[in-house]
Amino acid sequence: MKRLAIAVIHGLGSEEEFYSVELKHRIAEEYVKGAEGRLEDELLFHEIYWGDLVKEELDQFRKKANYKGDLAYQNLRQIMTDAQALALLYRPGTEIYESINNRIKDGLRKFASHRRVNQDETPLVVLAHSYGAVMMSHFIGEMKNADSKLSNFETMKTLAGYITFGNPMGLYALESANSELGVPCNIVGEALNDDMKKRARWYNFYDKDDIIAYPLKGLSDDFDQFVHGDFEINVGSAATSWNPACHSGYWEDKDFYRPVADFIAELRAPHSFWQG
Repeated sequence: MKRLAIAVIHGLGSEEEFYSVELKHRIAEEYVKGAEGRLEDELLFHEIYWGDLVKEELDQFRKKANYKGDLAYQNLRQIMTDAQALALLYRPGTEIYESINNRIKDGLRKFASHRRVNQDETPLVVLAHSYGAVMMSHFIGEMKNADSKLSNFETMKTLAGYITFGNPMGLYALESANSELGVPCNIVGEALNDDMKKRARWYNFYDKDDIIAYPLKGLSDDFDQFVHGDFEINVGSAATSWNPACHSGYWEDKDFYRPVADFIAELRAPHSFWQG
């Protein structure tokens, strides 16, 4: 049985390891119940975690900055300070940039070594939250343009889906910023067969109350070409769905994981690759 590989990467540095376990279960459950004959075993999940590389520094900053103990909106403030800090720390040429990119490479290498992954042809879907989307978008472009001896899987040549959510990449697309991190690329893997290439998509999900996230297609001709759809959804609990704290709400919200499961089902719909 041929599998579909799904890599998940988080965004803000406050995430803990194993952050994606519940999302994995929700996506798999939706996928299986969507049609008779589907199996959870058809989907392979792998989590990429880099939060430990910045967590201590961010925690120390928040403690020092709040030395008076009087700063309000602590949960929302953590989202904002993490976002601002990552914008400063994750830049080409910095130590954090190199460390995070190496962690992404290590994660993909481990995933590629899975006994059910064919490194030449197993289709890969990447789910990237928040600043993880900035990191992965840049990484995908770098890998596609690199002269690398790594496998097709590790160099994104089997990439069949890119799902970004709570994505702040639009800020990097400011023309005067001239940032490498604001450059979109064609995510469709060149090692995919023709049928799979036609199904490959970059979908971007955002909540209008999420002040970290932006739609992408209107930013430039390249974004319009490479992003196949911006989808405004409503995520979060009763306490957060109407305010900026919804930025952390995508992981457990059906408005997000159901369309993701539907997209995965579209990729795995019967055609020559899956039947081969």
